[in-house]
Amino acid sequence: MIVRTACLEGSVKPQDIARFDAFITSEVVPLMKRFPGVRSVRVMRAQSIEDDGPKLYMTFESAYDTVDAMANAFAHPIRQVLKSRLAEIMPLFDGRLFHITQYLLADEPVLSD
Repeated sequence: MIVRTACLEGSVKPQDIARFDAFITSEVVPLMKRFPGVRSVRVMRAQSIEDDGPKLYMTFESAYDTVDAMANAFAHPIRQVLKSRLAEIMPLFDGRLFHITQYLLADEPVLSD
């Protein structure tokens, strides 16, 4: 499994957080789910950061079966639609956007007794 993570390192002004977060969940997430071959989509906003970690405001994850499946998804026109929609809200964000592509080594559910 391949996991693509987009990281927003920086901040949103307190008065803009609700608007920014609502836009991401209502506009961006549905577009991410339309990528061909995507297996899952998750968006997380930092609750706290420890050990002098990077000041990540939010991360977006999308999972694919293979690197080729991810490349196929990113070649689809929906990616340009997503980029265009994201550009509408990014003026509320002060920081940088970067991406990490990772191999998923473990994703184990914990079964309760």
